[in-house]
Amino acid sequence: MKLLKGKHLAQKILQRLKKEISKQKVKPGLAVILVGKDLGSKIYVKLKERGCQKIGIKFKKYLLSAKTSEDKIISLIKKINQDSEVNGLIVQLPLPKHLNPNRIIQSITQEKDIDGFRKKSLFYPPTYQAILELLKATKINLKNKPVLIIAKKPLFPSGLSKILKKFGLIPRIKILKNKNQKLKLKTKILIVILGWPNFIKPEMIEGGTMVIDVGYNRIRGKVVGDVDPACREKSSFFSPVPGGVGPLTVAFLLKNVWLAFKK
Repeated sequence: MKLLKGKHLAQKILQRLKKEISKQKVKPGLAVILVGKDLGSKIYVKLKERGCQKIGIKFKKYLLSAKTSEDKIISLIKKINQDSEVNGLIVQLPLPKHLNPNRIIQSITQEKDIDGFRKKSLFYPPTYQAILELLKATKINLKNKPVLIIAKKPLFPSGLSKILKKFGLIPRIKILKNKNQKLKLKTKILIVILGWPNFIKPEMIEGGTMVIDVGYNRIRGKVVGDVDPACREKSSFFSPVPGGVGPLTVAFLLKNVWLAFKK
């Protein structure tokens, strides 16, 4: 079993970005809107802020109450859309339940939608790029290889599936409605995004499976993925949590800021 160390790969990307940004008189800018006090969201925003500080991207943070109306958030987005110092804008998800995330995200201009969530976005979503980078890091010829994506909702896997097809893989999607299903996952490449801590057990996977764990869960202050670490014993490649998909997602987000700045 080989660990897919996203942290190491992310550092290389960030070093290259830092070198390029250091040559610029005007620096790229990232703005983040955080609505409410979700602990996971606050941690994600902090990681993005730290990443910006390390490589020289200007960072603006807008903290809004969980009770903020949709119209007020969209009004703020329109204001940031006009800010020439901001090249990338993200609204940290998930949002409070009374808000429509799609309507809010569609109000971000195409040029600043560095999360890649808008229709006809100019950018690949950073998490998708992170998954592809880990797949490439295996140095295996992945053309025409089947891959199974497991998730609770279809939105994330359907977008990922389209990108995997572009790179020659053959994806299929399995949506799990609850934790009570008995699983026997017959695949050699498995991507998991559930939000259920340590849900995938060794008996559910085949020997020699390549596992990409996109889950991020906090249990008693400890970060764990959706895949039980015991699955490493049956895996050919395994992305750990933390240190796998997460650091690469931040790195590719900042790379998208740089690309938006160059455009």
